[in-house]
Parts: sequence; C-alpha cells; structure tokens
Amino acid sequence: MIPASGLFAQQSASSSATVSISKMTSALPKTFQAALPQGVTFQQGSPILRTAEHIGGKLMLAPSLEGVQTIINHISSATTGTNLIIEALVFLPSPALGGSYSASSQIDALGLLFNQFRSLQGIQYWSASRKIMRTLYTDAFRVDNPNDKNKIKDPETIAEFRAILPQKTYIYQKDQTFSGIITEVQCAVSQTTFLMTNTNVTPLRLIGIPVLSADGIRTGFLAAPSPEGVFLYFVTSIKSPSIGRDRVFESASNKALALLHWFTEAASARSIIEPVHLPWNIDDLPPEIRLKQAANNSP
Repeated sequence: MIPASGLFAQQSASSSATVSISKMTSALPKTFQAALPQGVTFQQGSPILRTAEHIGGKLMLAPSLEGVQTIINHISSATTGTNLIIEALVFLPSPALGGSYSASSQIDALGLLFNQFRSLQGIQYWSASRKIMRTLYTDAFRVDNPNDKNKIKDPETIAEFRAILPQKTYIYQKDQTFSGIITEVQCAVSQTTFLMTNTNVTPLRLIGIPVLSADGIRTGFLAAPSPEGVFLYFVTSIKSPSIGRDRVFESASNKALALLHWFTEAASARSIIEPVHLPWNIDDLPPEIRLKQAANNSP
C-alpha cells in the first residue's frame, strides 16, 4: 500500500502546525456533492479534508456512493458501543492533463496503487507522545496465507491486479511497539468506485501478551474517481478498553493521517491527483473540519 523512503519529508519536533491544508479551488463535482452525508459540506475555499473521531455510533462521513454499503456493513458488523472509530473524507483534485477521461482506467490505477503493500514499509507518522516523526511500519509485505507467511510480490501491472481481484489477500505488518500481525484484505471494483476492506486475523501482542484480539481492527477504503478528482473515504474501527481512549485515539488518528499522506504522495507521483498539503498531527486540523458526534448518534 514507490519505495516509501522517498515519499515523506521529515517534520521538526514542533509538530506540523506550519503545514497548511490544501483548499478547494472549485466547487465539488455534482455527483460527489449529492453523495455527501447530512451536515457535511465542501465548497470553494474550504479545506479538502473532513474527519470524525467518535466512540461507537453510526458512521458520520460515509458518502452515498456505489459500494459504500459494503464498507458500512464491514465496520458495523463488528462494532460495539465502545469501539473507537476514525473517519476521513477527502477530495483530491486531478492534474490538468489533456486527453479523454476513462473511469475504468482510473479505477484500475487506484486499485493497483492500493495493492502496493510493500511500499508501506518505512512510512512515517507523527508521534504526539514523543513529539517526533517515527516509522509506522518496519515491515510490510504480502504473504501467501496466515499460516505459512511466505512473502509474495505485489501486482506490478493492471492485468496482475485484475487477476488477483476476486481473491483474499494477506499482508504482514509490524511496527516498532507491537508484534507483527496478519491482515486479511478484500478488494472490489464497480463501474464508479474501488473499495477495500481489511481485518486483522491474528492478535496484536506486546512482548507476547495479546492486547487486541483477532478481528479487533476493521478498516475500509473507498475511492471514487472523476474528471475533476478523486473522492476518498477512509474508516477504521478499533476494539478498545475504556481506559486510555484519548491516547489511543490520538495515536490511531495520526497513523490514519500517515496512510493518507502515503496515498496522496503515491497518487500524485503517478499523476492520478495533484500534490496536496496536509498536516501530520490530528491536533493541527482546524476544529471546523473535525465533525463531532451528535447526541442522537451516540450508542
């Protein structure tokens, strides 16, 4: 999910407050405007990103686009009232390129990009507790199955991506704190969107002690291309104890921002989108783009 070492500029210990957030330069395309959830707006001059962090409740940022119900079902089927949920919805403008637009070609390009799991190795995130940038994944690669864990390569062409599309994929990921985990990945494409759902199939352990059970983290991505740009929706649900929620939220939110950075850097390198500016620290996002959970949306 382009070796990562060249993708990320290191931040200073003062966090990312000096990094501006890219703004909408034109109106959101009508198709995406109609798909916005209630209470969410994107308009010319506003930031390209909206986020929501909440405990349980309904998803707040899921757009009404083809395939989104698969992600909603994936997240909600394992979510309880105490799950930590992090969502992001972002519009990423396309570069001004000549030639005709092909939705199918763009969806294939997005699907191939999302399947470059090896390029996740070495990506950085902002550690709010340490006030430094740290490596998020020290190891990240595709494996043949959860038991044997033999490394296999990521697809290199659209044809290879299409060939593995119906299959379940397994990836191994390890950070600097916990033991490595295996995640099951399923992808699908429609005429208008690419989507991916992830579930950890092995426990997350700290010095051998399970701290998060299998099926403790569920994630969904949906990417919808258009001639004007790509609309991207991300959501992750984490089973969590009642203690330490604020710390877990902050860490998980910054890691979600790191994945968004990875995607925007990789997509702009492939001329799928224009380069954009985003912060690394969730606390540097302006309050107006961080949606709050309504009282009637609480568990």
